Amino acid sequence: MATFFASRALLAEGWQQQVRITVNQAGFIDSITPDSHADQAIRLNGEVIPAIANLHSHAFQRAMAGLAEVAAILRTVSGRGGI
Repeated sequence: MATFFASRALLAEGWQQQVRITVNQAGFIDSITPDSHADQAIRLNGEVIPAIANLHSHAFQRAMAGLAEVAAILRTVSGRGGI
C-alpha cells in the first residue's frame, strides 16, 4: 500500500487542501482525506487532478464487421455491379 500527499487536489466537492491519498496493492485508491498531514506519505508536487476516463472503444467495428461483403453481394444480385 502506498500513501501520497498533495497540497491541493481537485475532488468531487471542489478544490481541497492538504489531501492524503491511499492506494492499495492493486493500484486502486482506497481513501482520500482532505485536511490531513503528510507524515510518511510521498509528497506530490503541484496540484492533483483526476485523470480523464478512457472512453475509447472499437465496438462500432464489431457492429460493422461483414457489412461490406453483404453490400457487395446485394449490388451483384441487383445487377448494379460487384466488387
